[in-house]
Amino acid sequence: MHKLVPVLALLSALTACSQSPAPADSSVITSRSEAWEAALNGADTDALVDIYTSDARLLPPNGPMTSGSDAVRAIFGGMIDAGIGGDLTSVEATVVGDIGYNVGNYTLTAGDTVVDSGKYIETWSRGADGQWRIANDIWNSDMPAMAPADDAPSSHVMILHQVEDADRWFAAWRGEDSRHKLFKDNGAAHVHTFRNEADPNLTGLVIAVNDMAAMEAMLSSEEGQAAATEDGVKMDTMTVLIEAE
Repeated sequence: MHKLVPVLALLSALTACSQSPAPADSSVITSRSEAWEAALNGADTDALVDIYTSDARLLPPNGPMTSGSDAVRAIFGGMIDAGIGGDLTSVEATVVGDIGYNVGNYTLTAGDTVVDSGKYIETWSRGADGQWRIANDIWNSDMPAMAPADDAPSSHVMILHQVEDADRWFAAWRGEDSRHKLFKDNGAAHVHTFRNEADPNLTGLVIAVNDMAAMEAMLSSEEGQAAATEDGVKMDTMTVLIEAE
C-alpha cells in the first residue's frame, strides 16, 4: 500500500495540471472596451493605439488583414480624422488566464448620422505589464452590400468655405432630411463635414461623387443656392478642389 501513495500523489498533481483554469471576472475586458469607445469619441488616437498589442491583427470589412500599431493608427485614426465616433455594446466577454475575448455590436456615427452598424469579435491578451490589450480585431457591417461598380463614386471633391455660424451650418447636416439627402439625391454618394479648430467658421466638405454633372447642376440651381444661403455659406470664400488623377 505504501508504494501506491506516491503514485496517487503524482496522479493527483497531473489531474490538477490538466484542468483548465476557471474563467475570471470579465469586467476587465468590458471596461477596456469602454476605454476604446471613449478614445474614439474623444478623438484620442494615441490612447486608442495603446489599447492594442504592438503586433495586433486587424481584419476590417472589404479589406486585407493588416497588423501592428501603424495599421491601428491608419484605420482608426482615419476614422477620427473623418469625424466618426461610435458606440460599442458587448454581448459576451470571457477571460481565462491571460486570454480573453469580447463579442458585440457597434454603431458608427458622423454627427447625428449613422454611417455604419455591425458586429465584432476581439481576442484580448494580458501583457507583462498586467495590462489587457486587443490582439485580434475583426468586424463587419450589417449594412446592405455596396452598390455595383457602375454606381460607385467616380471622383472626390473637396469644398472649403467660411460660414456665418458653424453651429447653424452643421445643424443643416443633421437629421433625417438633412443636406446629406439633398446631395445624395443629386449625384453625391457620401459627404463628410469638417471644421477648423482654430477658426470654427471655416468649414468644409469631402464629397464622394458618382454623378458630377448632377451635383454641379444642383449646386448652381435655385434650390442649391437657397440651401447655401439658408445655411449661412459665404459664397465668395468658397474654394472647390477636384481629385487629381
